Amino acid sequence: MFPILSVPSKNSMPNQPRRGFTLIELLVVIAIIAILIALLLPAVQQAREAARRTQCRNNMKQMGLALHNYESTFTKFPASGEFTAAAGSATPYRSFTATSTYTQMLPYIDQAPLYNSFDLNQHYTAAGANRTAAKTAIPAFLCPSNGNTPADNAATPVATTGYGKTDYMPVAYTDLTDTGARGNGACPGPTCRSTWDRDSVLGFHNGMRDCTDGLSNSVAIFEANGRTQTVVASSYALGQVFNGSSAAPTVANRGIFPGTDNTQTNGGFGGAGSVPGRWADPDSGSGVSGEARAAGVATKGVINQNKTPNGGPTTCPWTTNNCGPNDEPFSLHTGGCHALLGDGSVRFVSENIDTQTVRMLSSRADGGIVGDF
Repeated sequence: MFPILSVPSKNSMPNQPRRGFTLIELLVVIAIIAILIALLLPAVQQAREAARRTQCRNNMKQMGLALHNYESTFTKFPASGEFTAAAGSATPYRSFTATSTYTQMLPYIDQAPLYNSFDLNQHYTAAGANRTAAKTAIPAFLCPSNGNTPADNAATPVATTGYGKTDYMPVAYTDLTDTGARGNGACPGPTCRSTWDRDSVLGFHNGMRDCTDGLSNSVAIFEANGRTQTVVASSYALGQVFNGSSAAPTVANRGIFPGTDNTQTNGGFGGAGSVPGRWADPDSGSGVSGEARAAGVATKGVINQNKTPNGGPTTCPWTTNNCGPNDEPFSLHTGGCHALLGDGSVRFVSENIDTQTVRMLSSRADGGIVGDF
């Protein structure tokens, strides 16, 4: 016979320890995880910004190729939209072409169908095909680092909204003087060169032969990342675009429209108004001027000026012309902004760059020696 084995009762079994975390252990684990996240999050953000910055640079590189393909076709670069008038004009900065730099380069960035839908005899805000085309968002014209630009909310004279935006600024001219002040055509002293020597690579349909400083020493397009989307009422009147400025009536429409093509009535928009942040607006190009200062007083920097606080200080809010990103080189990257040179290369320009170097880079024929930057 087999022995009978007795099974211990439940109550007689030894107590087994329960497995789990104590409250202190749980808090320690949470603290460790929080520390790791705090250490890793900046690195992740930096990696994302590096990718955005690279995309922004690639956008400008594509624009550089487009500019050169345009020049190969027409033996001149696209116009900057805004440009200086002829020497001797009473108002040197108030002449405009009928189309923006970006509209002109559309066929060379794989946007030929969009370009062909435009009626170039009318303003981009004209009801119908022009307005529809101009409301197209084009990724190549946008910097992914820009999370600051508000929605398009222009009022009079164009009450509709939703136009495609741009985060880049074709350089039209510079009115920075040899002394670091803003000249505005009245710079004193023998070293102050005329405003007319400060036309840019793009300017009004300049060709490579016109860029005597060298294309690698001249900026065609700066970032202007974060511009406002409101109307600049005093910037230009549509009559200036299509009929010529009263100060220089034969300059504003040269090579664009024959005679006195009054498209102001065709488009149905009168009065003044431009929105520099729209890629289709001729005023998306601008001069490099720096913050407005008293005559003879040097500017306090040109690249990313008045970057903090967000929106600008009360002395120079971003809604004011030439403050922050409003018609000036500006980016939301750290330390500077990108610049597309005339030779098609892209450089990151430090916000601590000397003002005189920016002045020479913004001109195609001032004869200055740029050096390393």
